[in-house]
Amino acid sequence: MNRSEILSHLKQNPKVSVLIVGAGINGIGTFRDLALNGVDVLLIDRADFCSGASSASSHMAHGGIRYLENGEFRLVREAVAERNRLLQNAAHIVKPLPTTIPIFKTFSGIFNAPLKFFGKLDKPSERGSIIIKLGLMMYDAYTGKHRTVPKHKFLSRKVSLKNWNQLNADITNTAVYYDGLITNPNASPLT
Repeated sequence: MNRSEILSHLKQNPKVSVLIVGAGINGIGTFRDLALNGVDVLLIDRADFCSGASSASSHMAHGGIRYLENGEFRLVREAVAERNRLLQNAAHIVKPLPTTIPIFKTFSGIFNAPLKFFGKLDKPSERGSIIIKLGLMMYDAYTGKHRTVPKHKFLSRKVSLKNWNQLNADITNTAVYYDGLITNPNASPLT
């Protein structure tokens, strides 16, 4: 069917079981699931599919590391599972993304981290090597036995400055962990 045939059909048969307004990634995903289950569904958008926010992707399949600090372990588990599925099922467009954290203190955050975790502190605070190392160990554990990304690495100040010669020389070390990079957010993961 072309556009005019679809519009003509809708004018003659205007009732549908489900109307989805917004053809971004969530609208399209919902449409797909409903249509595959035989539901009479219509998807509309004021522009083309994925032309709004979905076209401005960060290109990242985020594993949810930021949720660790607030103790939102279920969210971390879900985000890592989705990231891993994308890396496994759409390897042609999703690749491991190394992310480097410059660290300037060793012990910073040791007392603040538990307060933040238990909701007693809401302002951000600097995290030192020990807290970041513990967080990355937990993050790696969520990836599971079947690794889709490499484990994190902690690098000394000397190695860090050698690898990134423009890095602030005041660092104590760096940490490298992995999320997912969506190399072509406009490509279908099913192609």
